[in-house]
Amino acid sequence: MFFSKKIKRGLICAIFAIAFFRIALFFMPYKELAEFKNRECSVRVLDKNGEILQILPLSGGLRRENVSIDEIPKSVRNSFIRAEDKRFYFHFGIDFVSAFRALFQNVRGLSRVSGASTITMQLARIVSPSKTRTFSAKLRDCVNAIRIEGKLSKSKILELYLNNVPFGKNAEGIASAARTFYAKTPSELSDAECASLCVIPRSPSRYNPLDNPQNNIEAASRLNPSIPKEKIEKVVRSSKKFEYPFECPHFVRFLEKSGAFKNKREVKLSISLEVQKFAQMRVEKALKEASRSRIANAAVFVCDAKTGDILAWIGSGGWSENDGSQIDGVLNPMQPGSSMKPFLYALALDSGFKVQDVLADVPSEFGAENLYIPQNFNNRFNGAVRFRVALASSLNVPAVKILDKIGEDVYLKKLDELGFDSLKESGKDAGLSLALGGGFVSLRELVRAFAVFVRDGVFWNDKRVFSKDAARLICSILSDKNARAMGFGYAQTFETAYPAIFKTGTSNQYQNITALGATKEYAVGVWMGNFSGNTVIGKTGSSLPARVVREILDFLEDGVGADSLSFPLPENYSLKRICALSGKLPTRFCPEKVYEFVPNDEKIEECTWHNQNGTFYPAEYQRWLFLSGKNDALDYETSALQITSPKDGGIFYFDESKRRVNQIVRIEAMGGHGKSAQIFLDDVLIDEIERPFILNVPAIRGKHSLIIKSDGEEKRASFEVR
Repeated sequence: MFFSKKIKRGLICAIFAIAFFRIALFFMPYKELAEFKNRECSVRVLDKNGEILQILPLSGGLRRENVSIDEIPKSVRNSFIRAEDKRFYFHFGIDFVSAFRALFQNVRGLSRVSGASTITMQLARIVSPSKTRTFSAKLRDCVNAIRIEGKLSKSKILELYLNNVPFGKNAEGIASAARTFYAKTPSELSDAECASLCVIPRSPSRYNPLDNPQNNIEAASRLNPSIPKEKIEKVVRSSKKFEYPFECPHFVRFLEKSGAFKNKREVKLSISLEVQKFAQMRVEKALKEASRSRIANAAVFVCDAKTGDILAWIGSGGWSENDGSQIDGVLNPMQPGSSMKPFLYALALDSGFKVQDVLADVPSEFGAENLYIPQNFNNRFNGAVRFRVALASSLNVPAVKILDKIGEDVYLKKLDELGFDSLKESGKDAGLSLALGGGFVSLRELVRAFAVFVRDGVFWNDKRVFSKDAARLICSILSDKNARAMGFGYAQTFETAYPAIFKTGTSNQYQNITALGATKEYAVGVWMGNFSGNTVIGKTGSSLPARVVREILDFLEDGVGADSLSFPLPENYSLKRICALSGKLPTRFCPEKVYEFVPNDEKIEECTWHNQNGTFYPAEYQRWLFLSGKNDALDYETSALQITSPKDGGIFYFDESKRRVNQIVRIEAMGGHGKSAQIFLDDVLIDEIERPFILNVPAIRGKHSLIIKSDGEEKRASFEVR
């Protein structure tokens, strides 16, 4: 009786001691555990439909997916508890029953027959690993297990364990193990697959079902006698290492660098894997076709025109460390060429230009010291061109004239509103070539800005950038196959069963070939070129990327009724008949008339270009008529006398390589009322000429003054030859 009282007191004291010990450990800080709970895990990156794009590896290719305890089926949890720690819910970190049994077995066997590590002790070993497995290390695991039990619930302990236990083959945690060995999530595991996985942590190399299937089968069968052995054998023999998807690598890396995945277990993107794969297939085919032209790289960007959601992002035709394909063509700055022109023309419409306006596509010089003489892509000039045709056929000279009138700073400010951050550095240096896409922008910026037209002029930040009518007129122009015929003919590339707008562009030397397309629903951009900067062989046009754009739009708009995709008409404009040449109200002398959108409140003047005697162009077409040899008469009196060459303050440079050639300076004037003009060079009368007022004079080094007099009008200019 006395002895039993002493035992009772001892037990009570032991219980109080243990309780005190646990309380003390609970209040002791456990820095390693706090850090471990925030341990980095592999991020599951999914597309909009939940399809896996990537499961991001950690250092060394390790994958450790994190799932909540609720995402792990009870059957899976119980299987691991049965395999590793039957009394998990009945101890506080140390299972003394198992410990005494293991001690007895080990002593009797004079060697280590079995251990007594609980799930909590195994977790403690993962949280605070030891380099060697000594008695002191084991004791440390016991202490840390008690600390963990005092700080965490059983549910949280089991969750941490199942998410971090090593399985080998660069897989940690039940989610990564289920995927690596059986291509499933924990909730999809069968009883036999679960039995196979439960034994792997005991010795990942020994029980790995890929390398040692028989060992895994035997161990799993012993542990789970209720499951037929042949059932376990069947699933183990069919096990093969999961091939982790590697989709949309450039976009995923972009998001990873931006910190979008930080502290995330799973991220669902707006990407459509179906669209991504289709676009990848089409652009790879296009690259094969373009290989003879020495085009090695391509990029695709697709977004929802209404929401801005990114549906496809292809930074390159592949992903290799050796060929530069890891460079992201969606973000890489490039010269977009004429694909920038719609933004300039939309600004022009909001700045007072009209769609019926006629622009002079004639030889023109801009600037003085930095003389700029733009050429069209086909090296010819088209004379009088209506606003609609100039944009749709992508003519260069009219675009430069528009920018010269509007102003570079005004245009750059508008481009900034459209999200062209890249132009903050390269835009000002481009000068007037900005009208032709002379700055550097990214494909992402370009496509997102292009969508503004099908969004009625409203950008993604809900800010109105262009008026509703300007945006709708641009849609009308860029979807007009007749208007683009002058520049591109009736190309089938742009033939679609639904309303769509298209714009293409090429940079100098064809290093960059760009195509844009959009419907009311989607916006697509394709770039082709070389990250190395190599020029292509021959004059490869933009038809190849344009075809890819159209194919992607065909895929996206498949089965959608064309009527639902129609672009709305401008609200403050009406279709009126105009002269196809002058853009004015046609008379009986105008040979060709067309319909064009004209502001409702605008009264159009009658055409003066045509009369009973023929066609008479304004004075600004003088050089074009002279060079083209056209017989059409020129109405010189449509403008005052002006010197068109040399520009006032112009600087010419003597070509030292042509010393024996008589180098000249071209003098040209237009307008005025007189039929003849006197030319004074450095205050000396050098000639009196009849129309057209064009004269070549020798290039002599030094500063010079020029005076032209005609019928009482006088104009002056100065220039220098260096």
